[in-house]
Amino acid sequence: MTIPPPPTQPPTVGMPVPEPGEWWRKSGPRIPAPAVPEPAVHTPVPVGAGPAEAASIDDVARAFWAPAREILTEQAGAIAAQVGEQVGQLLTESEAQRAARQQVEYEQLLAAQRARMDSALDKVGETREQKAERHRIEDVLTPGQPVRRDDLVGFADLLAERISETPQDRAARRDQERELEKQRARAEEDRKRAAAGETPAQRALRHRQHQLADRREARARARRQRRRAARTTGTTDRVRRFRRWATLTAISAVGGYSVGLVPLITPGGPYVGLLLAAAGWALDLHLRDRGRLRVSEVRGAGPLAILVLSRIPVASGLAVACGIAPLFSALHLF
Repeated sequence: MTIPPPPTQPPTVGMPVPEPGEWWRKSGPRIPAPAVPEPAVHTPVPVGAGPAEAASIDDVARAFWAPAREILTEQAGAIAAQVGEQVGQLLTESEAQRAARQQVEYEQLLAAQRARMDSALDKVGETREQKAERHRIEDVLTPGQPVRRDDLVGFADLLAERISETPQDRAARRDQERELEKQRARAEEDRKRAAAGETPAQRALRHRQHQLADRREARARARRQRRRAARTTGTTDRVRRFRRWATLTAISAVGGYSVGLVPLITPGGPYVGLLLAAAGWALDLHLRDRGRLRVSEVRGAGPLAILVLSRIPVASGLAVACGIAPLFSALHLF
């Protein structure tokens, strides 16, 4: 068997040579690209519209506001009567008459609740001593003043009370609240310890310790008050009052400019400013106990903040009436 000689040239001579890096694309298998579905076309249909006709904007708005209109129609009379009653009480009753009426209603409510509780506990065999001890603890835990109202009259009374408070009244009120909370806490402690088996001798010793602690606290408080009174100095009373009034009025005017009240009434002229100042002054006098409390006599961060906010109409009206409203925009405060 004869073996042929090897070829002098490779068998690929004369064939096209692919570019480096592209041979796998040109000679490899071709994978078809995935089919992209066409996006679905959504046609918006108004609320409540059928396939034949489209609802109008008026029909949609009428259907939307129908429940609210029914509620307002049913409650409008009751709301108007309640607001009218509160405004009538605020304008006709004096503070003493209102406090007396609320105190009587509060005492009647407490008496009715105590009568129901006594009747229920008598059925389960409560003794006379247990009833007397329960009444004593209830008298301590129950506040002597009615809870403040949560309506318009209560809010106005609260603002007037906080603004018209002097530093002495505020200190007395805080001392009274602190003493009442202390009595309530001790009455609750007596009830818990009596249920745990405390003897009368142990209770008397504990009460004696409380009395000694109260005396030491009262002496320390009186010493601090004497130091504070000794450090009180100042200029003449009239200059100090005017300076404080001007400062608080300027702060209220800046607040009125920041909320947009001054630019709002500026086109109306000085008469509109005087009208707004008069209306705001009436509210200011009501909150300051009909003017018995001076603006310069208000102390404390909370009462000062309420005073500044309530005097925004007065200060804004005075700024417009005096013609100094353009000064705020020239100062570039905001």
